[in-house]
Amino acid sequence: MRIEKRVNDIVDMCVTDRLDLNISHLSYMFSAHILYNHIDNAYMTKRGIDVIALKIDASFKMWKAFCHEAGHMFLHCTDQRHMPRAFNQMQEAEAEKFAILLMMPEKLIMKYELYTAQEVTSYFNVPFDLALKRIEMLIEHTRMTIYN
Repeated sequence: MRIEKRVNDIVDMCVTDRLDLNISHLSYMFSAHILYNHIDNAYMTKRGIDVIALKIDASFKMWKAFCHEAGHMFLHCTDQRHMPRAFNQMQEAEAEKFAILLMMPEKLIMKYELYTAQEVTSYFNVPFDLALKRIEMLIEHTRMTIYN
């Protein structure tokens, strides 16, 4: 639940519609510097400045990578180079969940009544399998809310 709350708080602060879901707007809102490169995606802090390194690639891959690395920025404060493998795997799973939630925010799904994977795919311009995963996450979140 903490990841959902974190993303929802971010969306409430700086996303009004899908046009706000882009690297330029969100990096500005997050006060994060973007370092475009040909090697890899990463998140780091340098002298107190958040830096998201993005490998130059297809626009959707870069968008997904940005959201994933933003997940590390908002959720984690460790250097993965010095952490146990299992801990790194857990952090990667959390960053991946954060990315999916940020790419397809619950607020916009509800606002525009996007209740099928095809509607989510069309609105957010994401692959169908990713939209389907997001719908499944919403269903699971609703179940947990009802039964808790």
